[in-house]
Amino acid sequence: MWIIDRSGAETNGMDKGRNIVMALLLIPSFFSLLAKAEPWLDTRNAPLRADIEQLSRAGIISVPINTWPLMWSGILNDLERRDSAPRALSLELQNSLARVLTAGRRATRVDQPRQSLTLSAANQSQMFRQFGDASRDEAQITLNRSGMTEHLAYNLEISKTVNPWDGDQTHYDNSYFGVVWGNWIAMIGNSEKWWGPGWNSNLILTNNARPTPGLTLQRNYSEPFQLPVLKHLGPWTTNLFISKLDDERYIDNAKLVGMTVGLRPLQSLEINLRRAAQWGGEGRPQSGKSFFELVTGLADNCGDPSCKADEPGNQLGGIDFRWDLPWFNSSIYGQRVGEDEAGGLPAKNASQVGLQLNLNNTWFNGIGFVEYDDTSTSSSSSRYNVLYNHGIYQTGYRYQGRSVGSTWDNDSTVTSVGAIGYLSNGDSIDFRYSSGELNIDSLDTGSMSRHSITTVGSRFNSLSAKWQRAFDWGELQIEGRYTDRLVDDFGRQQDKLRLAASLNHRF
Repeated sequence: MWIIDRSGAETNGMDKGRNIVMALLLIPSFFSLLAKAEPWLDTRNAPLRADIEQLSRAGIISVPINTWPLMWSGILNDLERRDSAPRALSLELQNSLARVLTAGRRATRVDQPRQSLTLSAANQSQMFRQFGDASRDEAQITLNRSGMTEHLAYNLEISKTVNPWDGDQTHYDNSYFGVVWGNWIAMIGNSEKWWGPGWNSNLILTNNARPTPGLTLQRNYSEPFQLPVLKHLGPWTTNLFISKLDDERYIDNAKLVGMTVGLRPLQSLEINLRRAAQWGGEGRPQSGKSFFELVTGLADNCGDPSCKADEPGNQLGGIDFRWDLPWFNSSIYGQRVGEDEAGGLPAKNASQVGLQLNLNNTWFNGIGFVEYDDTSTSSSSSRYNVLYNHGIYQTGYRYQGRSVGSTWDNDSTVTSVGAIGYLSNGDSIDFRYSSGELNIDSLDTGSMSRHSITTVGSRFNSLSAKWQRAFDWGELQIEGRYTDRLVDDFGRQQDKLRLAASLNHRF
């Protein structure tokens, strides 16, 4: 059975917090000659993402949009071109355009810092996290300050929690400091990432686990290549990061490394190539040669025990796409991620497929989706206990007791449906239903296996709803989730029903 060690979490959390704060306070002095920075859209606003996807499908947004945090720069460039040269748009698209422009302009105001105080309370911790979720614990208070100057962008969030599941009462999630050099942005911090087109889950990076502290390099604007052949790849973006897995692990101080390239060769098609890996740590090779072998995949899957000591890391690689269909205001999307490598390509693959629809009428403006995840692998010889597990990095592809990838962790099949958007009065709503099986091999055999939700497997049905109203001073949000079984083995779920409310006050 996989045991989560929560000892020493409070002390480690305080040390991490001090390091982040010091970095945020000291780094600006080194970057006084850099260009204007642009901040990111984070993963906590699902209705705003629904607006962005509707505008993208309509051809108003042309940049890749399935790698989060998402740059405001390319989004605002596209929207302001349309806003300055308007053409006939449906009322629904006009509303989406206005909402995204308002949010973007507010976020990118120079020399106008923004502060907010958020209070949230729930009867238990959040077990299943999906795109748009903000809270994790029971009662929590968060103080936020963010802003831009001519040369930098920053966001500092300090949260104090009551009865936290991981034992750490202080968190600095989503804090960052970013600067621009030419068309590249460098960021230090720990922002949540969401790599892929899914709404309830993805396979390689999601907001399920807490964000890991580290460095990120990202392309700012997504203009196409100017070279004769490459220009046909369309607008493109890329993101590279390296962060520290600083929790209690089988191999301490391992690194999490990731790289993604997003292309939009057609207005209706977006393709993303993804790589992520665990690398280094105590007792593991951390040389430049080892890192090169990790990035290129040249030394993955060492079959001889004599060379296991030099194997560079635990690697994942894959591809995802979203294609806007010419019928029924619909899009299809999919993702395939391999745990291992064979013949230079990902092997032992897990998959996700989905269908998304625009749902617009007189009382609702938003999207609906149907999504299916299968996190067991396609390998006939080793279908289970492969994805997110590793013989060397035995804690697995997990951080602070949660999967870094899929919400459902490995060996699970889950079907989800949902609707996300705005009512005619401006309130936002979010309804989702999921049904499936977690940790299937243990469910079938009754034996325990490594998993971050249930070590013995479980079938479940889960229904969630969220309502939010915006005011001049902030937002009020109420949410609930009912899960028909107590599926969690690690103390996050005491009751089948979770109720939560949050109040955000801007000042």
